[in-house]
Amino acid sequence: CSLVPQVLKSCTEFIEKHGIVDGIYRLSGIASNIQKLRHEFDSEQIPDLTKDIYIQDIHCVGSLCKLYFRELPNPLLTYQLYEKFS
Repeated sequence: CSLVPQVLKSCTEFIEKHGIVDGIYRLSGIASNIQKLRHEFDSEQIPDLTKDIYIQDIHCVGSLCKLYFRELPNPLLTYQLYEKFS
């Protein structure tokens, strides 16, 4: 059992291998590609990120990572630690 969710593991490995472009996490991918990728992960599949749709819109992979963190029930940097961070 891995402590890192599969969606993050797959996306970050793919970005490290194929996504060395400026603004990989700053620029957003195409919304429909992000939702398609999200649906594939939600369906308990590990999508083939080397498909042309994802290679041509590499930013959708980074956008899915950001979406994952945004939708966590509790922030990664917890409220209890907020004062220490600021």
